[in-house]
Amino acid sequence: MSENKESLLLRLAKYLLPILVVIAALGLIASAFIFKPVPEKKATTQILPVVEVIEASSQPITLESKSQGIVESRTETLLVAEVTGRIQSISNSFFAGGYFKKGDPLVEIDAVDYRANLAVAKSRLAEARLAYEQEKALADQAREDWESFGRGEGSDLALRKPQLEKAEALLESAQAGVEMAERDLERTVVRAPYDGRIREKFADIGQMVSARQTQLARIYSTDTAEIRLPISLKDIEYLELPETYSNGTTNVSKPRVVVRGTYGAEQYEWEGVIDRTEGAIDPKTRLSYVVAKIEAPYRKKENTNRPPLKIGLFVEASIEGKRIDKAFRIPRRALRENDTVYTVNREKQIVFKHVDVYKVDTEWAIITAGLEDGDRICITPLEYAVMGMQVELQETDPVEIK
Repeated sequence: MSENKESLLLRLAKYLLPILVVIAALGLIASAFIFKPVPEKKATTQILPVVEVIEASSQPITLESKSQGIVESRTETLLVAEVTGRIQSISNSFFAGGYFKKGDPLVEIDAVDYRANLAVAKSRLAEARLAYEQEKALADQAREDWESFGRGEGSDLALRKPQLEKAEALLESAQAGVEMAERDLERTVVRAPYDGRIREKFADIGQMVSARQTQLARIYSTDTAEIRLPISLKDIEYLELPETYSNGTTNVSKPRVVVRGTYGAEQYEWEGVIDRTEGAIDPKTRLSYVVAKIEAPYRKKENTNRPPLKIGLFVEASIEGKRIDKAFRIPRRALRENDTVYTVNREKQIVFKHVDVYKVDTEWAIITAGLEDGDRICITPLEYAVMGMQVELQETDPVEIK
């Protein structure tokens, strides 16, 4: 009997125990939901993009075009010996970088032989002049004798005309010989043809030189410097360049140009003008070339340590262009696609404005219409923007661009 009772209890435990476990688990889950803490409710906040703005301000604007080039001399000359001989002396400024004035003696060649040649030539001239005068007197006498005793027209030989012509030719030859001897003597002193500077020196004292063969030095003028500047065909529209036409008409406009060169860590400026426009466009680059002229590039500027504008220096140039009476200059990054500018109104909302763009370069855009004075222009890049989008401004006053 007891065995049957134990068996019944085991069967009840076998079926009731899982049910009790499930009921307990459900109770725990229910109590967790009932007694869980209620989270504190917070107000939702909207995060707005923060943008930087500048204030639009119209003003007269003078356009400019950027270019670059290498400084060159206006005139460069290779000095060559015109007579043969030994260099007797040279000027104290006859070295690479030395300055000279027009007419200064640079090199002197031994002139003893050329003074002797001049003396011989003058002696021959004196003999030829004497012979000519004697023959002229004989011809006059022959003409008088023929007129007194002769009949009819006398022959040229009887009147000594051929002899007189020969004496006259010998006199002219002797005079030319003197001129050549004087010229050769003068050429023993090599003089500067203009104010300039020596670029390279090829000869020195004691060196034997040959006429029209030996190079003495390479020199260049210092009155002006020139810079050949490439200009794109698009930028020509904004400039007033000097042009010459086949019928003689000339556009005498010579815009101002400022060139900047770097010596070490310092940058210096020189002012000049665009002197002329070259007559062809480069077929490879499709660029036109203008030539800038800088006066007195080696003159020291007062109260500055600016160095000379030396040939070979690489410079950047800003060419003054046309003037616009009223326009806006804005940073290039403020111009969006399709010639659109983002502005921010008083309610701090983005407003799209379509503008007329006159000129764009790597830094600035020139706007002639579509903006008004006081417009706040957004210059912060926005990945996504829609008309009327709310924004926040940086805690700085709008910057006025001039």
